[in-house]
Amino acid sequence: MTVAPPRPTGISSAHAPDLDLPARFMALGMAALVLVALVFPFALPLLARGFAAPRVLAFVHLNTLGVIAAVIMGASYQLVPVVLQTPLASVALGRVTFWLHLTGLVLFFPGLWFAWTPGVGASATLLFSGLLLYLGVIAVTIARAPRRDVVAWHIAVSLAGLAGGVTLGLLLALNEGAGFLGGLTLRLMAGHATLMLGGWVAVLLGGVSYRLAGMFTLAEDRLSQPVAWLELALTALGAWGVALALVLSAPRPLLLLASLALLAGQALFAGQLAHLYHVRRRRGPDVHIPFALVAAAAGVAAAALLAGGLAAGTGPGARLWPLVVWLALVGLAETAIQGFFYKIATFLVWLRRYAPQAGKRRVPKLEELYGQQLARAGWACWTLGLPLAAAGLLSASPLVCRLAGLAAGLGLAAFLINVARIAAHWRAPSGITHQRALGSSRAGAPEKGPLS
Repeated sequence: MTVAPPRPTGISSAHAPDLDLPARFMALGMAALVLVALVFPFALPLLARGFAAPRVLAFVHLNTLGVIAAVIMGASYQLVPVVLQTPLASVALGRVTFWLHLTGLVLFFPGLWFAWTPGVGASATLLFSGLLLYLGVIAVTIARAPRRDVVAWHIAVSLAGLAGGVTLGLLLALNEGAGFLGGLTLRLMAGHATLMLGGWVAVLLGGVSYRLAGMFTLAEDRLSQPVAWLELALTALGAWGVALALVLSAPRPLLLLASLALLAGQALFAGQLAHLYHVRRRRGPDVHIPFALVAAAAGVAAAALLAGGLAAGTGPGARLWPLVVWLALVGLAETAIQGFFYKIATFLVWLRRYAPQAGKRRVPKLEELYGQQLARAGWACWTLGLPLAAAGLLSASPLVCRLAGLAAGLGLAAFLINVARIAAHWRAPSGITHQRALGSSRAGAPEKGPLS
């Protein structure tokens, strides 16, 4: 039996860069995720005490910079040229961003962990430079695109959130030891977190999810364009409104209004995603769907708790805020990363390893590159860990936090085992390049392929 090749109009095309560029970022993100899985049971009880401790900041940034930023950058370099049908502005500069990001991470975590101020300053400069260069590459690619739809505008608007977030982050890093920010420190920290998670990650995830979910379900035409535009406006304006109101100590009504806009945007995103899965034309079990739905629900929960806390005038030291960060950081971003990784990584590996052989001999389907039962078990453990962590953070119970960390760690372990199984298929036959593999996958490609 011969398995037909995939349609290159999905995750890859002639406009995409060589696969080594996204792959190195993905590998870095997965390596950081291994560390996250190992430290979850020990870090969650610390998170319940707040964000002031250097080791808590190290754990939070291991997730944000080590996992989320690395995966987003790699996925962007692969997907943005495909979405825009425009080559990446500079593949060479994309590779430079990897080395800046990697070097910055190597210095950043020891600097935070051991309160080593020179290391924090140097690493922050490297990370800031890498993210700024990434922003420039993606921005120029968008500017060169012949047309820009709602997905492209999600990506473009998310870059503004990234620019604001990393600027505040650099100020906070340079403030370590110098203390020139004084009483502004907590407010800038809150603004930094809001722009990075709400202004960058949530906005970018919304646009990318519309494209990926629509493609995976064959329901792209069922996406409501007006709702997608409204979601973009509400999410972006809400995130920026909350961040600026926090930094500038704006009156509470303005802060509450911005948080309600963010909540409405996340609710619209969750509704759109649920609708696409409900009307999907490609039926059958698909492991990415439960991950994506849990991620969307976590985003709504984080925004709702944020709005509720601001309405109640909850103080900066309250237990509610670590929970909001947990739901946005781990519940929304890292859950979505796991779900879509099962689709994106398997396709890219299949493209490199098996596309040249399609039509000549039997090659595996995408879902045969990993263990589906293990993926479902991982999702169950991970999903159990989210509400357990919420209970532990609100009650400040070390025992419940450790149990939640153990459940989430087991979920990540299942996911990472599957990542290793997928990666085992990576090596292509000698002499096969990305463009040759892509050309082979296009030759005589029928309507359905291994994405079916």
